[in-house]
Amino acid sequence: MSSLAVGDIHALAAFDGIQGCSLVVSESGLVIQAAGEFPDVEYLSEAAVEFWRVYTRQHEYFEALGKLNLIMMAFQKGWLAVTWCASDPTLLLVAVARSQSVDWPGWLRRARMSAPPERPEATN
Repeated sequence: MSSLAVGDIHALAAFDGIQGCSLVVSESGLVIQAAGEFPDVEYLSEAAVEFWRVYTRQHEYFEALGKLNLIMMAFQKGWLAVTWCASDPTLLLVAVARSQSVDWPGWLRRARMSAPPERPEATN
């Protein structure tokens, strides 16, 4: 289980512009914790894991870009971000925002506050 505290997921969900945030098991899509005001953030987070799975299957094609920090997706009515959990690489953090004006690098720094020096490599 992750060492990410319940307060941390609430702090990530309360980050300026973020409307919802979840901690999700990358293999199963099981939502462990969720916070924020976005309706059905749990269902959205469970589905967002599929984007991570595509990356893990195809990661070698992206190596020229360096290590993955954040998967960002822009939709008509909002933004979705998926990243690995610093305290447990088998878990993912998913964030939902309605505005593109979120300080995503700042959110990512906040999410990585307890990050190990290097992220484990993706596996097939």
